[in-house]
Formats: sequence, C-alpha cells, structure tokens
Amino acid sequence: MSLIHEVNFTKEEIRQYGIALISGFIISVFLSFYLFLRRGYYDLYIVNKVFAGVSLMLLGTTFLIGPFSRLYSRFDSWVMYRKEIGIIAFFFALLHSLISFFFLPNKFPLTYFEKNILTFIFGLTAILVLIYLFILSFERVIKYLDRKRWWLVQNWGIRIAGLLVFLHVFIMKYPGWIKWYIQGGSSELARPYLPPASLVVSVFAFYVIVVRLSEFFGEKIARIIVMISFILLFFFLLITFLWGGLNMT
Repeated sequence: MSLIHEVNFTKEEIRQYGIALISGFIISVFLSFYLFLRRGYYDLYIVNKVFAGVSLMLLGTTFLIGPFSRLYSRFDSWVMYRKEIGIIAFFFALLHSLISFFFLPNKFPLTYFEKNILTFIFGLTAILVLIYLFILSFERVIKYLDRKRWWLVQNWGIRIAGLLVFLHVFIMKYPGWIKWYIQGGSSELARPYLPPASLVVSVFAFYVIVVRLSEFFGEKIARIIVMISFILLFFFLLITFLWGGLNMT
C-alpha cells in the first residue's frame, strides 16, 4: 500500500479523502458509543482509546482491500481508497500517540512506559515508521528516489508498521482480556458484561492477518479460508458477548 500524498488535490482525490474521513468518523462514533456504554463516561482518556481503535481498524482495512480485490471482483473499486484510508489511519495513530505522551499524565506517567517498555517500543517504532513513510510519500521527495526502491520501502514499511501496531495492542491488552473472560469486567464499569473494545478491534485485526496469509495457498483455498474465518469471527464475537451476559447472572 502506498501512502502517497499530493500537494494539489484533484476533485477525485478530495472525494476519496472524503470517503476515508467518513469511514473514520463512522468507526469513531461506533467506538465512542460502545465505550461510553461500557464505562459510563466520556472524556479525553476515552477519546484516546477511540483514536487507537480507529487507527487499527482503518489500517486493517487497507490490508484487506488488496486480497479482497484479488479474490472478489466486486471489491475492485475499493483499491482507489486504500491510499487515503492509510493516511487517515496514520493521523489517528499520531493523535493517539501525542495524547498518550503529553495530555494524560495521570493515566500514562513515565513509570507506566517503563513497566510496559516492550509495548511502548512497538508503538513508538510503528509511529516512526509511519512518519517516515508519510515523508517519503510527498511527490517532491519521490522524484529524487528510485521508483522501484521507493515502492519496496512503502510496501514493506506499511506491513512492518501494521505488525508492530498489532503487537503493541495485543501484548498490552491480552492479560486484561483473559481476566475479563475469567472474572468479568471491573465493578467500576457501568456495563462490565460488555467485552473490552480493544478485544473486538483486535479480533478484526487477527482476521485481517488470516486473510492476508490465506493468499499463500492459492485463490481457491484462499476464498474458503476467508469465508470460514469470517464465520468463525462472527461466532467468536457472538459467544464473547453471550459469555459477558452469563457472567452477570
């Protein structure tokens, strides 16, 4: 995926950015409403969680567009939005990083980053990679580079950043997910039976990884894997929500 940014926008590019922004807005509204229901309040801490979730979901979407367009012709038109969705995902991730570092000292003191040094390194490295790719995406920069090498850097850079973001979230959050399944949500939550939003978002990210890997087995098998994994994704989320309800009884 290429995070190409043009200085002079055409009408088509403006429309594509509009679609990407609307997609980000819709996901933001959904996650905001869900987190408000679960926690019972809405502040900058929740907004920061929303930004993180939107970034991961948009980034995951950019990785889905490629295999979906190759496996199903009906998704061919989505390819034109991949660049813009990737850039919007980058800005959501950047906002999440800035808020975490500078605007929530009570939630993220220096000791927090020291105790979670591995996830901090993964997250920081992912942001630095995305910033680097964004800088390389300007046409003023591209004209001084070898196109094949530039594409290789973009192609692998975004994959490395995506993997780092997934590891950042997974390693940081999975102990809380296990605790929720075993003990249920904290009594401080307004609706502790609702699963963590990070779990829901990460299940989607895991589905993206499965879809990407499925292409190594050929088109026919890939389609079967995509279908089966989607069904499993649906039932996993359904069972998870039902499990949360059972823990309340």
